[in-house]
Amino acid sequence: MLKKQELAMCGCCCDLCKAYAPNVEKNDQRKILAEMWNKYYGLDPSVMDSCEGCRNNPSDEDCPVRKCVLEKDLNHCGDCSDFPCEVFYQRCGSFSEEKKKDFDMDEYNEYILAYDNETRLNEYKTKQAQLKKVSVEIMRFMRGKYALDEVGNGKDELAFLDGDKIVLTIHIRNEHYYFVIGKEVIQVDNLNALEKIKEIIIASKIPNRKPFTKDYIYISNCGHRCDLCVHYKGETSVSADERDFVLECHKAVYGDYAWEKNCNGCHFPDCTVESAHCRKGKGIDKCWTCENYSTCLKTAGWPPEIHTRTITADQVTWAILPYVKGQYGN
Repeated sequence: MLKKQELAMCGCCCDLCKAYAPNVEKNDQRKILAEMWNKYYGLDPSVMDSCEGCRNNPSDEDCPVRKCVLEKDLNHCGDCSDFPCEVFYQRCGSFSEEKKKDFDMDEYNEYILAYDNETRLNEYKTKQAQLKKVSVEIMRFMRGKYALDEVGNGKDELAFLDGDKIVLTIHIRNEHYYFVIGKEVIQVDNLNALEKIKEIIIASKIPNRKPFTKDYIYISNCGHRCDLCVHYKGETSVSADERDFVLECHKAVYGDYAWEKNCNGCHFPDCTVESAHCRKGKGIDKCWTCENYSTCLKTAGWPPEIHTRTITADQVTWAILPYVKGQYGN
């Protein structure tokens, strides 16, 4: 796949387009391109204007896709949950595989492939779904095995530190991650590759995560350990001495926002949290029976994905882990 900045907002590939300004400057083939548009799309553009890209000096400022993407503050249609939609299909340049059987593929690849945007964006969506799974799984693995500070640069990097020693650094890219363990730098974009990363991490650092106490356990319908939550009114595993410290951890991670104070738990009929409404709408009793549970943001105290903030090991332990079902010694 191509980098984000090389794609038009509709998913067409600027680099391959003969009307893209840098390509026109090198070798102006706009006359031939106009003929190809007539042959493949039935269009007859008398003049193929030079285009500098959707965000710079586009040749079609009235493009409905461009307007929609800008209004939603997206990079392109592939980042939209509604893709593909009626707006996109107003500028879809893709053909079915059956249709392409009759094409001159050398000619097609040279002049028309740039506009095969639906295929390109479908591939992008698939790749992003794989990256999301990698992101969720590495965070569950690292937090489940290790008590480490998570130090982000606020942009595109997250490091896991044991004191001053870096156990793992993740560099975030659009199409993959770079995992740095010691002197090894490994590109990861799927779960199979991530399994090898886990083996290397465990070989380099013995897991040090201590499980939560199991003296008393109360798990809510959304999977939270209520007995570890400072807002739970029932019997708790958090001692009076720990309570103020745990509350400070919550404030550091979530700010002043702190869910339901003095909460009775999910069994209470007047529960108003978002996950309760979601369960009711889907007709299920427990969030973890839902196929979307592992990546659902309604049930997670903190989004279960790679981030770029700085969170201490104690804050992870007390403000994040109690709200993840079936992990970390729960």
